Amino acid sequence: MSEFLSLMTKWDSFVQFGEGGQHYVFAGLSDLAILILSLSVCVVIVYLLYIRSVKLFREKIKKLVQYKINGFFSELIFSDGQMESDYDEKINEFKKKVPLHKDWCKDLLIQNIIDLDKNLKGQSKELLLSVFFKLDLLGYTEKLVNSSTWYYKTKGISYWKELNYSNAAEKIYPLIFHDNHYIRSSALIAYISLSEVNPLNVLEEYGDSITYIESLNLMEVIQRRKIKKPKNLVNWLKFEEESKLIFALKLVAYYNDLDAAGAVVQTLESPNSKVRHEAIRCIGKLYYFDAEQDLISMFFNEPEENQVEIIRALKEIGSQDSVDFLHYILGLNKGSEIKINAMYALKSLDAGFIKNEIQNNKELELVRKHVKNPYLEV
Repeated sequence: MSEFLSLMTKWDSFVQFGEGGQHYVFAGLSDLAILILSLSVCVVIVYLLYIRSVKLFREKIKKLVQYKINGFFSELIFSDGQMESDYDEKINEFKKKVPLHKDWCKDLLIQNIIDLDKNLKGQSKELLLSVFFKLDLLGYTEKLVNSSTWYYKTKGISYWKELNYSNAAEKIYPLIFHDNHYIRSSALIAYISLSEVNPLNVLEEYGDSITYIESLNLMEVIQRRKIKKPKNLVNWLKFEEESKLIFALKLVAYYNDLDAAGAVVQTLESPNSKVRHEAIRCIGKLYYFDAEQDLISMFFNEPEENQVEIIRALKEIGSQDSVDFLHYILGLNKGSEIKINAMYALKSLDAGFIKNEIQNNKELELVRKHVKNPYLEV
């Protein structure tokens, strides 16, 4: 019995020692983990400080280069009576003052030329383009366009467009059919911006859709360049691609092409509500009075957005039939936007109605007061 008790006492001592050893092991591992974590945090902090110092240094260098660029262009543009050789000498001196071998420096120079080009005219614009060539920035933009990366490709195309470098149109044309959507889109806008011979005709070959943003950019280019109306614009209303058809309708309205009005009315039968919406807008902008009955007859089959557009179009082309129809609309259980636009249309077509107070209909009376307020005119 005593031997058994002695054996158990030794076992208890061993277990207690084992538990204490585990405690010491775990404590050691915890200290090591804290040490590693602390070192990691220190490394991250040092790395972030290094990144920040590098960024600040680069910004300082860019500011210094920008200062030299400002001085260079000021002296080059605003100095009178200089010969070609004087310009060349100043350009050669400038090359020694800036890190022209760096891409960021070339980007900075091109952006400065673009900004100056937008604000200068005549010989100064020609001088800027001359500097662009003599600094071999054309070679840099060609390298970008020839890059296999879509970002650099579109960047180079954008530079050519902003510089109005019309000779690039021929090089850009094949990129309109590139596999990458971003490259196709950038090339399309740039080509229409730069091409000097029927630039809009490329839309007949363009196989992609035209997004809303792209259509805005294209309209800006058309207005800025005052591009002439395509001779076969009416045929574009047969485009099967719906976004291209919508853009064609925008062009018909922009060019006020009354010869295409009949074809515009036919597009009201399109299964796409967005196409019909643009066609309705186009009819209103063309003041095509013959389409009044078509718009009235399709009203109740259209979504609310199109119904509002029909009312706006009737405001421009409506006769007594439209007046009667709008009075009928006001009596229906329609949304506030429809009622407000109907009231505005009646203000234009039936001025006497808007002057009289509407009895027994508080909602319409509020709409009438809203429309009658000159500060709330739409």
